[in-house]
Amino acid sequence: MNKQELRAHIKETKIKLSRTAIQEDSNKIADKLLNSPWFKDSNQLFCYVSFNQEVITNHIILTALEQNKKVAVPKIVDHEMKFYYINSLEELKPGILGIPEPFSGEEAIPSHTEESLCIVPGLAFDRQRNRIGYGKGYYDKFFTKYMDKSIRKIALSFDFQIYENLPAEEYDKKVDYIITPTRIIE
Repeated sequence: MNKQELRAHIKETKIKLSRTAIQEDSNKIADKLLNSPWFKDSNQLFCYVSFNQEVITNHIILTALEQNKKVAVPKIVDHEMKFYYINSLEELKPGILGIPEPFSGEEAIPSHTEESLCIVPGLAFDRQRNRIGYGKGYYDKFFTKYMDKSIRKIALSFDFQIYENLPAEEYDKKVDYIITPTRIIE
C-alpha cells in the first residue's frame, strides 16, 4: 500500500473503535509513558491534544502540569505548526482543523539546556520507527527546524497501527520510541 492507501485504511479501522477500547488502550499507553525515565527526566513536554480516535493524551498533559513541567501543545499558525505553553486544558478551543489548540500564550521553543519530550501522533508506524502522519508534514518540519535541540520523539500508537515496513521519504523524520498498549519499540 502507498501512503494514501495506508492513511485511508487506518482511518477506516479507527472509526470502528469503541470509546471504551480507545480509553482502555490509552490508559495502558499513558501508564507506560508516565513511568518511563524519558518522561520522568524531561523538563518540558511538547504534546499533541488528542482528537477523534487518537490515543488520548489528556491524562499525560494533566500529569505533566501537576509535576510542574512546562507543557506546550500545537497550534497551526500561517500553515506552520507551533507549540504554545499552557497551564490547563481550559486554555484550549477548537482550531482550524477542529483540533483543540491554545487560543493564546507564549510560544514554546525547544532549548539546548532542557530535556524536552515530544509526544507525536500518527496514523501508521513501523518497527524501524518510521511514521506516517496525516499528510501535512507539520511534525517533520518542526523536527527539521529544531533538529539541533535535545528533543526525544515518542509516538503513541494502538497495536493495529504498527506495520513491518512503511514507505518512507528522506524528509520523513523517525521517532525515537513507539509506545503501544503491549510494547515499546526502540
